[in-house]
Amino acid sequence: MLEMKKFSIITVQNVQISIATENNDDYICLTDMVKSREGEDHIRN
Repeated sequence: MLEMKKFSIITVQNVQISIATENNDDYICLTDMVKSREGEDHIRN
């Protein structure tokens, strides 16, 4: 039986990062982790 996705937010060094939990697995939003770095193209790199 599949569980519904659950979402939560943690704050690390004043940056809010979304975490999704599905079927006992956690998925961290990498976009949230790097979007606080203005002017730098971390996602493409």
